[in-house]
Formats: sequence, structure tokens, C-alpha cells
Amino acid sequence: MLASSSTKTGRADFLPVIAVLAAGVALSLFVVFAVRGYYLNLDRQQFQRSASYYSTTFKNSVERHVASLAAIHAFVSASHDVTRWEFSAFAHQILPQNSGFKAVIWLPHTDQAARKGFEARMQNDGLYGLKLRELTPAGDLVTADARPAYLPVSYVEPFEGNGSLIGVDLASNPIYAPLFETALRTGKAAVSPPLARALVEGARQPIVLVAFPLNRRSGNGVKVDNDGPEGYALGILQLDRVIQDAIGPGAPIQVAVAYGPGAAPKVYLPGAREQTAPLTSWFGDATFHQTVPFTVAGRHFFLVLRSQPHDDALTRLYAPFGAALLILALTALLAQSILATILRKRFVERAVIARTTELRDLNGVLRAEVEQRRQAEADLRVAKNKAESANRAKSAFLSTMSHELRTPLNAIIGFSSMLIEGPRQSEARSTDYLQEINGSGTRLLELINDILDITQMDTDDGPHDPVSVRDVIDAAAEKMQPLAQDKGLTLKTAITETLPLLPGDGRRLQKAVQKLLSNAIKFTEHGGWVLASARNCADGLVLEVSDNGVGMPPGAQDKIVDLFTQYDTSLARKHEGAGLGLTFVSRVANQHGGKLHISSRLGQGTVISLTFPLARAAIREVA
Repeated sequence: MLASSSTKTGRADFLPVIAVLAAGVALSLFVVFAVRGYYLNLDRQQFQRSASYYSTTFKNSVERHVASLAAIHAFVSASHDVTRWEFSAFAHQILPQNSGFKAVIWLPHTDQAARKGFEARMQNDGLYGLKLRELTPAGDLVTADARPAYLPVSYVEPFEGNGSLIGVDLASNPIYAPLFETALRTGKAAVSPPLARALVEGARQPIVLVAFPLNRRSGNGVKVDNDGPEGYALGILQLDRVIQDAIGPGAPIQVAVAYGPGAAPKVYLPGAREQTAPLTSWFGDATFHQTVPFTVAGRHFFLVLRSQPHDDALTRLYAPFGAALLILALTALLAQSILATILRKRFVERAVIARTTELRDLNGVLRAEVEQRRQAEADLRVAKNKAESANRAKSAFLSTMSHELRTPLNAIIGFSSMLIEGPRQSEARSTDYLQEINGSGTRLLELINDILDITQMDTDDGPHDPVSVRDVIDAAAEKMQPLAQDKGLTLKTAITETLPLLPGDGRRLQKAVQKLLSNAIKFTEHGGWVLASARNCADGLVLEVSDNGVGMPPGAQDKIVDLFTQYDTSLARKHEGAGLGLTFVSRVANQHGGKLHISSRLGQGTVISLTFPLARAAIREVA
């Protein structure tokens, strides 16, 4: 009691030290998170300011690009006889301030009757041999088919690298035609969804097409819709270039354009080929991100922004952890002072505890004696239980053997008495009696042999000769076939063509298969079937006997492998037996390093399998 009380008191003495250390650690963690949270909040505010500034700059830049295309549209509409050189000179004034345009194009509306005149004007303008062409689905340029109206490329700027587009008709192109129809229907600028590529070479996605319709007007300036538009001003706008111009180099955030349903728009990754990513994937593990909607000519897009990885070690590492280390150092000094006081107190207590050592030793000796007595009592109980179990096993053995021996002995004595008392009986009847005597003697011999085999397998592993499982099953099936036929059953075998040889005792393996077949035949009604099979599996070699007999109730499988045990032990049981069959099979499986598995359902049959590991089946047998 004194030692226990001293131990509890000693532990309580250290509680102030533990409390100080815990408070210091908690305060350090709080400081780490508080300082990091402070700097994180500063970063969030900076990101929000940057996102607001860059998104506003980007939207203004997009509006400026659209307005510049409107200026080109106004220039063409104000002069009906614009030459390629005039268009180039005017575009050169606008494009340097709007570098997002990869190209600007003028497409006049030309009907079938004016086709040759258009081609002649282009040829007179220096484009010798020019003919109207169109793009095939494969991307090849071929002569344009005859159609009521055309929208050929008349002017393109910059001309260098894009001159081959002059004369290309876009009226029936599946990418451009819907855009022109929208612009004509609304009478305003129309914008396409993001594209991966356009007519011009070297354009980087995301690309959008901006089309301005120029409607025909009468002499007094009134718009005329009967004959279609006069043409379209088309701009190929690279949104990625607009983003670069808006945010500039070294920006603290990354910006991209997304398009699609508001719940799950796709982010168009900058590049020369079509690449998109889900919005959540593009945001990834960015600390901050934001989505800003914007509209271009009535079409809705999203500007998505995410923060760059933070490299400021002062704000992310040194400041919070430096403050935490300072607090931990102060905590350690305070804990050291408290600990020194506690140790002085415990030094005094040790002198008292030392005087109780002898008493504790005596208590220890007493506890050891008590424990020895408890162990002796437990050993006596175990020995008593073993003796009672052995007595019960002996009684069960005597009861079972008395029954199993009495039945064939009664037959032997009875039929031999008949032969002695009736010597003049017919030879046929005498033969029947002798057969009964012989059968009963054989059953007695088999019973004795089974007991001897089981006893020997407890101490003797037996031979380890290579055994053909095919021969074992065939021999057992051949021996049990007459018994199956007498009962009206179908006995079949199913053996894989190539099986490994199994090192072991061939005689006992065959006897085990015979006992499995005998049980299956015994517990299967007339008209049923019994199947003996062998196959390879991942665990090794499987030998299996199955039937569609009476089966067993749940829980019987665990009992029937015990010596002299059957699941039906009532005196009026229908199927006789000594209860040695499955015990013998189980011992054979253990002798060969295998496992016995029983699967059965009452009224649906039984499947008994022996699985031998690959290490046992090392030699391959050729079928």
C-alpha cells in the first residue's frame, strides 16, 4: 500500500511539468497556425486584388479588340471600293495595338453571277491565276462548287503567311457558316465557341472567331435585307495572347479561359493543339482560385485564375516556426525549474521507500507461493479433464466397437450354425451362407485394418513414392463401380489431362478415395450420381468426390472427422458405419501435407475435397 501510494504521489508530482509542456506545445501550435493564417490572409487579399485588376484589364482588352474589328468593319462599309492595299494600310494601324488578333479578314458576299468578276478583280490586284476554292473535310483546298452565293476571303492581314487564303470560300464551311448565320440574324457581332485551330497557321488555342455583318443599304442609306449582307469582317482572336498582354510577365497568378456549362466548364489550355482540362483539375492544389464570368458579343465565357506556388520562406516557414521555437524554449526553461524541485522531493521519498523493500520482498515470496498453488490446481483440473475425456473416449470406443463387431459376428455364428445343423441343405443356400460369413469376416478385417492404419499414421509418415493421382482415382472407381451399379447410381470420373505426380503412399491414397466413394454411394438414393475428379488449381492439386445425396445439416461437418463419430448417432439411424472413414481420409490428407474440406447442404448433396500443396506435387505427369 505504501509503495502504491508513493507511486501515485510521484506521478502526481510530475503533473505540473506535463501541464507546462502541454501548454507550451499547444501555444506553439497556436502561434504557428496564427502567424501562418495572418500571412495567408495577406496573400488572399493580394490575390483578390490581383485577380480583380487582371480580370478587369483582360475584359477591357477583349472589348478593345472587338471595337477595333468594328473599326475595320466601319472602314469597309464606308468605302465600297476598298483595295487590298488600302485594307492592309488600315489594318496595320490597328493590329499593333491589338496583338490578340492572329489575323483580320474581309469576306464580301458574292453571288454566282459575280464569281468571275470577283476572280478577275483579284487577278488584276496581283493575285494571278486566282480561282474560288473551298476546304474539304480533310483540309485540302479544291475548286469551289457552284452555289447561289459565296463568302470568299478578299483581304487578310497580315498577308505574309496567309496569302494562300485569298479566294477561299467559307459560306458552306461547317465551322464558319453557323457564325455568319448568327451575325446575319442578329445584325450584330457574333462570336464562336473556343476553337483549337482556325484558317491561319500558328494560332494557339483558345481561339474565338469574331464576325461583324455589313448589311446592304439603298441609295438613301436604308438597310436592305432582300439580297443578303454585303459581307463580313472576321477576326481570329487568340485569347491566350490577350491574357499575356493583360497580365504581363512575372505575374503572381496564372490565368486561363474556360467555356461550357456554368456548373462544369472546361479550361482551354494554351497550345497549338486542342487540350482541355476540368475546372477542378486545373485549379488543383492552388491555395487560392477564382472564376470570373465575361461576355464577348453575347457569348458567355469564364476567366479562371489561380495563385502561383508561394516561395516566401520568411512568411511561410521562418516567421511562424521561429515564434514557435521561442515559446518552446521558454517552456523548456520553466519545465526544467519545476522538474528540479520535483526531483529534490523524490530524493527524500526514496529514503522512505528503501525501508519498505524487505516487506515488498516478503510479499513477493507469498504471492509466488500462491501463484504456484493456483498453477498446481489448474494442472490438476487439466489432468482430471483429460482423464475424463479419455474415459469417455474409451466408453465410446467400446460401445461403437461392440456394435460393429457384434453385427458381423452374429452373422458368422448364425450362418455357421445353420451349416452345422442343416448339412443337407442345398449347395446354393450353403454358398449364400458362406458368402455372408466371408463378407462379415471381411468387414471385421477392414475395421481392424482401418484402426491399425490410423494408429500407424500417428507415428509413421509412410513411403514417399511418386503416385499417379489418375491411377489412384481410376482404381478406386473401378473397385466401387459394382456397388454403385447395385444401388442404381451413376459413378463417373473427371480428371484433368495433365496432373503432377504426388509423392506419398499410393495404397492409403487409393483407400481414402474408396472410402469417400463408399460414403457417397451409401448416402445417395437410387438414380443419383457420384463424381470423382482431380484438377490443378492455384493452391496445388485438388482431388474431389461429390454427390447429390442426402447431404448433412449445418454443423455436422466439424464432427464427422472425429474418431468413431457420425452426425446421426441415434439407434434407429438408417445408414450403418463405424465412423472411421472420414477420420482415415483426414489422417491421409495430413500425412501428405494436404487439407480436407467438406461442403454439404441437407438434401442437396456433399462435396469433399483434398487439396495438396504445390510443394508436394513437384513432378509433372504426362497424360
